[in-house]
Amino acid sequence: MSKISSGGALLLCLALWACSSGLGEAPLAQADREYAEGNFLKAESLYESYLQANPQGDARWEAWRQLVRISVSVTGNDKKAARLLEAMQLEYTDDSRRFVDLSWQLAEAYTRLHDWDKASETWQALLDQGDLTRAQMADIHWNLGKIHQYQGRYGMAKDAMLACLEQADEREPHARCMYELAQAFNLLQNRAQAKAWLERLLALPGLDPELRALGTYMLCEILEAEGQKARARELLESIRDTYPNPLVIDTRLRQLAN
Repeated sequence: MSKISSGGALLLCLALWACSSGLGEAPLAQADREYAEGNFLKAESLYESYLQANPQGDARWEAWRQLVRISVSVTGNDKKAARLLEAMQLEYTDDSRRFVDLSWQLAEAYTRLHDWDKASETWQALLDQGDLTRAQMADIHWNLGKIHQYQGRYGMAKDAMLACLEQADEREPHARCMYELAQAFNLLQNRAQAKAWLERLLALPGLDPELRALGTYMLCEILEAEGQKARARELLESIRDTYPNPLVIDTRLRQLAN
């Protein structure tokens, strides 16, 4: 059996030490392994430790992103996600591409938290950013319209949905804007406009069945208010199998029958 020279032994020891200590691995390798194995709390701790120990580290962006991903997708902690995204904005203020991406995620987080003022402010600020696609602008206007609706600002909701409709260039987003526009007119007690937009919506070819059911239900409410109960019943019967909550349809049919 050959003997290992002292120099060779030293090299072997160094190699073993490097493997055991993680020397030569990517900075987030251990954290990424923990994440991949589902050890999310351990991974979260390692990502946080990296950020604390490496204020100028090259892997900071990925560490931040993983922390946000854990907060949003694993623990469902949108408050923490918002705090992380706010901190990231401060760090990447001068990186316009990343700043827009962070603003979008932050607007979504505020929206999920029902923090309407911050959500509205953040969505609105995104409109001032350059290089947005028409689809992105439509999405921003849609979110702003829904927030205005939740806050009872139905006139502003209508204006936002009109802007959404102008920007949307795909069939499904276009239909979604049209439905919400009809909703805004309905909330403004402008039944004539709501009815007109719903009829345009329901005339669209290839309309998503659930959106068709929702639009039909809103139209039925308007028809009932106009005294057209027979037509309302007929339309309600047509969406028995597609409306998200069939019990609602059964209840409304019984009410109309009485």
